[in-house]
Amino acid sequence: MNLPEQTFSQFCLSLFKICSLLLLISFPVSSQPQGSQSVISGTVSDKDSGKPLEDVHVYISYTTAGVSTDESGAFTFTAGLSGQFELVFSRVGYETEKRTITLGSDEESLVFNIQLVSKSIVLSQLEVKADNSAWLRDYEEFKREFLGTTFYATDTQITNRWVLDFNRNDSGQLVASASEPLRIENMSLGYELLVELDDFVWNLRDNTGYYRVQVRFEELEPESDREYRSWTQNRERAYKGSLRHFLKSLYDDNLSRNRFEVVWMNSTQRATIQSIEQNRMIQSLSSNGLNPKLALHGVKGFVLKEPVDILIGRRSYIHDNRKRARLVPVRNDKSFFVMPNGNVLDIMSLAVTGYWSSYRMADMVPIDFEPSRK
Repeated sequence: MNLPEQTFSQFCLSLFKICSLLLLISFPVSSQPQGSQSVISGTVSDKDSGKPLEDVHVYISYTTAGVSTDESGAFTFTAGLSGQFELVFSRVGYETEKRTITLGSDEESLVFNIQLVSKSIVLSQLEVKADNSAWLRDYEEFKREFLGTTFYATDTQITNRWVLDFNRNDSGQLVASASEPLRIENMSLGYELLVELDDFVWNLRDNTGYYRVQVRFEELEPESDREYRSWTQNRERAYKGSLRHFLKSLYDDNLSRNRFEVVWMNSTQRATIQSIEQNRMIQSLSSNGLNPKLALHGVKGFVLKEPVDILIGRRSYIHDNRKRARLVPVRNDKSFFVMPNGNVLDIMSLAVTGYWSSYRMADMVPIDFEPSRK
């Protein structure tokens, strides 16, 4: 991996199947104390002309926090989050800009004045083909790997699929690109996703690969109370048993209560994940290039000396048919950090295989989703 910024959207590890992102995987954030809000504001303009740009999507990736610029190019919104995030500036016809930000420390307001560069279109690269059967075949394969094949994926559609283009690299892998952000409507969970597709490379033979995206979640308006209840229940189901649910349970020391068991690889022998002492937290965060001030916001640190398996669900008295996921440490010191709501502070510190690697875009809830307290 040669990825300088420590954000979820940059997680890619071709040795492991991607989890929706892995989707987790879940993500680098946490709720701040109630009433604590960060204000993010500024302006967006065209770099060449200096004119303000309207309808630029400004959002914190993988959350519902964001807004579009007004006619003067201005924007402002609040976010009750704490952690390290990616702030995205996206508009059709312009190159996307991103900024890594830290919320929940001493800064209560962040101001950005961004200039976007217009995209150049090379007409000679455009090609019209009467037979689009190859594109349709590639699209179906892309949709299966990108959206998934779960129950939620059956009711999830890419509404502007024509912006996609496909080819095969020298290794025969499927490579996808998009001329503008993908719009994905998930009618199972009640979200519309605006997705910036940076990379998508997938080996269809062994079902491994990676993709890098930024995602804005927008809640859809339900047409009835019944639909609203269905979305609420499905969001809870999507969260339950997920990596973020596991990390929240680990943070709260409630693994057994929430039906998670940590075992050594390919066994049922119980294993442990070590905690980092609180008085070492600031040093541990600093040594890993993370903001040490986040120690004041309840972050907990853990050490995973070697990969472990996570057994998920209720154990049967006759057959142990629980789902099995594998958690793999990535950092040299084997550490990772979790915020109070179960979001991992730096997703580059962990990788997953097994059950969690089957998660795709259609199975995702935003990282600021809060499950019920039942």
